[in-house]
Amino acid sequence: MTKQFGSNFFTINIRNGVGFDLEFTDSRAVWVENSFTEEVIAMLFEGVVLLLPFVVVTFGKIYSGED
Repeated sequence: MTKQFGSNFFTINIRNGVGFDLEFTDSRAVWVENSFTEEVIAMLFEGVVLLLPFVVVTFGKIYSGED
């Protein structure tokens, strides 16, 4: 699930892990799909990542390495 709030994105995804972790990142690599062309590219994520058992919650901005 992905929701956009201005220039920030809120996502909830599944994962194969059971630990707890809170991460503040400024250059985490993420895969991004263009919904018009269906092209998948790697971009950078800046924000908060919350790892829960079987769930990843993120909130932040996505940008290219050239920005």
